[in-house]
Amino acid sequence: MRSSVTLRQATTADFTLVSSFLATTPRMHRHLDWRRPVEWLGSQPFWLAEEDGRILAALALPPDPPGIAWVRLFACAVGVGPMDFWEQLLNCCLEDSALAGRPIIPSLALSDWFTTILLRSGFEHHQNIVGLEREVRINNPALSPNPELFVRLMEPDDLPVVVAIDQAAFEPIWQNSLTQVQQSYEQAALATVAEWEGEIVGYQVTTINMFAAHLARLAVKPGQQGRQVGTTLLHDLVQRCRTERLWQITINTQDDNQASLALYRKVGFQLTGEAFPVYVYHG
Repeated sequence: MRSSVTLRQATTADFTLVSSFLATTPRMHRHLDWRRPVEWLGSQPFWLAEEDGRILAALALPPDPPGIAWVRLFACAVGVGPMDFWEQLLNCCLEDSALAGRPIIPSLALSDWFTTILLRSGFEHHQNIVGLEREVRINNPALSPNPELFVRLMEPDDLPVVVAIDQAAFEPIWQNSLTQVQQSYEQAALATVAEWEGEIVGYQVTTINMFAAHLARLAVKPGQQGRQVGTTLLHDLVQRCRTERLWQITINTQDDNQASLALYRKVGFQLTGEAFPVYVYHG
């Protein structure tokens, strides 16, 4: 590392500087979540390599929920190699008090250059994320709802219950915090819950892009799977997509989540062939 380079924590005062850097960087890994990278400013660890007021590289690993610190952002400037500052910034993050207790550090790998960095740094392959799709207009006999379930639009007061279901339904690295669930609810085009005798037993959150919908999240309360909660939520979603004149629904899930894959295939979803790996740091 050049002697004139400074490694420091980013703060909210760096918003303009970081925004300009991200607008011109030729290499950027961005985690696929509900926040833009600059919205993590003020959360730590978020470290910069800087020289004469110019950002050379940035790495952000803020834990959310506690104990889970996804690689939210890694980027390097024009003329800077991907490995030039990665190790130094990673060490700064690992030594940051915000990561006390050594949380799980997962990362998506959306490009070959970033995959190489992860493998060189001790990240190990955990699973793959696969894509599925379904045409809205197609009828599928298996997509029949449970008439004893009531599906309605999600409301703000539902969020604490939704968070509890989410955290019970997924392994730690995929659990959402209350903040994440609230952000997904605010940005969703369609968010619904399924009730059984007045109790919320499942939910889904969907975004819309042009003429297609993306099912961003579907979770069922453990112990309720036999009530066709997921199928009922999907049936309702398809009907709402037809009303909106949408033509396709897409979804991503883990390749080792056999229950989800079986459900989606049963109601007409097909694998797209798209897949990208998830790595976890065991340093």
